[in-house]
Amino acid sequence: MMVMHAYGLSWIDEQRLFEVADHVFGKMLSARNGKPLPPDPFTLVAQAKLLDEPLQAIVDFDDLRSRNKSLSNAIGLWHQKVLGLSPRLTELGSNGGGVDLRTAPGVLLPTWEKPGYFEVKNRFNTIKASDEKDVWDKLKFLAQSNGAVSYLVQVIPGAREPYDRPWVPSGRTSDERVRCCDGVTAYAFAFDRPTALHELYRAMPAILDDVRVEHGLPAAVASEQELAERLFGDVFPEKPAV
Repeated sequence: MMVMHAYGLSWIDEQRLFEVADHVFGKMLSARNGKPLPPDPFTLVAQAKLLDEPLQAIVDFDDLRSRNKSLSNAIGLWHQKVLGLSPRLTELGSNGGGVDLRTAPGVLLPTWEKPGYFEVKNRFNTIKASDEKDVWDKLKFLAQSNGAVSYLVQVIPGAREPYDRPWVPSGRTSDERVRCCDGVTAYAFAFDRPTALHELYRAMPAILDDVRVEHGLPAAVASEQELAERLFGDVFPEKPAV
């Protein structure tokens, strides 16, 4: 019998939300039992000396940093798949011209009255500078070929402000059809709910506890809710871009 999951989010299919989280993060729990990459002793000793910190502290930090990098990549994929649960969006997979999502059939971007294409990244600086032009070219091609508007979704913005503006990497000129927006703005459109990202964030500890239990682990120690709220408030704008 399938266990049904509930997180107090009436605007999303919560069972599918759990399944998406289990698909992304369950693999990470399994990977913990695999063989880790060897450390770089030269870098670790250099860090310990230059920072005047105990070598063991640097070794422990490097292990945590390595796991955090993998987790950051997984979070980006999770956002893509959660946005794909929106009735307004369709996840494209390997047949989407190299981007993650597009508006569902019959759905148009409200400001433009055109369909949209979306490339989802966890942070504003996820894409290497050397790759930005290729991503921009891909987004422009999709917009131009389909009478659409393309977006780079930067879930974590570089500053605590909402935005929906042309994305202009070095070497490219401004084009209104190739844009970028923050995560609050993207989620507000996807689920027609201005607070969708914040509500999802508040539910995340319960979702991840369910993933742990699914893989035979106990629920984690309760998170510090007050600190967690402050972290969100320090990073994300209160409202989406209009």
